[in-house]
Amino acid sequence: MGLQRARLLSAAVALLAEDGNAGFSAAAVCGRAGVSRRTFYELFDDRQQCFAAILAEMERRVASVIAGLGLEGLAWGERVRMGLWAILCLVDSDPGLAKVCLVESQRAGGLVQLERERIVAALVDVLDEGRSQGAGGSAASRLTAEALIGAISSVIAARLTGSRQEPAGDGEIGMGVRGLLGELAGMIVLPYQGPAAARRQIKRALPTAPVVAMAVTATAGDCDPLAQLPMRLTYRTARALKAVAELTETGAGASNRQIAEHAGVSDGGQASKLLCRLQERNLIENTAVGGVARGEANQWHLTALGARLVQSISFQDGVAHLARRSAA
Repeated sequence: MGLQRARLLSAAVALLAEDGNAGFSAAAVCGRAGVSRRTFYELFDDRQQCFAAILAEMERRVASVIAGLGLEGLAWGERVRMGLWAILCLVDSDPGLAKVCLVESQRAGGLVQLERERIVAALVDVLDEGRSQGAGGSAASRLTAEALIGAISSVIAARLTGSRQEPAGDGEIGMGVRGLLGELAGMIVLPYQGPAAARRQIKRALPTAPVVAMAVTATAGDCDPLAQLPMRLTYRTARALKAVAELTETGAGASNRQIAEHAGVSDGGQASKLLCRLQERNLIENTAVGGVARGEANQWHLTALGARLVQSISFQDGVAHLARRSAA
């Protein structure tokens, strides 16, 4: 039930971002998602478990982005800086989801509180490694890392709730929370490596490009991609979109033949018709401008909407579910 789960989580994020816990209920989530309450309770025990699943999804998304940065073997300070950069970029890319995780989750108890505490403990473990990274670290304790996580969360939350709209760092006005990287990284290294290391972090230029990661679930300011989709998402459609995503990971476009083979579509004519429909729906685009007339292969890429759709669905579960439905 990957598709229904994606819809429910998307609706839950939107409700929580807009109205907080007050308007958050299983009935409201189902109404927003267009999914039955029976399906909701097949996936979640209650609204608390649904909320906790949002936190777990955000954690998975952050971990996936950080893993893709290839930080293994780097010094602790550099790993912390780039991990923080990834988190800040994700916050900027999906502020509604970030608000739910950083602000609304603090107002919830029970399972949500336990999930939040588990995630915070994992982050504290990362910062607590700083005690072995400099002479100043000997005077620190685990409480130091806990205080740093709390302070950083509060700073970001203030931006998300509007009490502070702009980062304070010179030259980074208007960049969103990404502009806070230097000062927050300096705050982290200060108790472990001292003032000089903190000043170096503050003075360093931002990475050349932000981490770009499409939203896994839609938020209040970024509507559900499945709701935007002007066609029925069948098993074959999902396979074709996934094929384009996987074949273009290196940057090169994918041809009709490559996509058909990758998606398991044996009829070339049917594959061409499917790709044309996806293009008409603004899910893929052909970058082989001028070359097709000379007999060159198409070069298909996902559009922004197509990329969001691919990353908004758990294909491992969702495609299998669609396959079962198609066979029924």
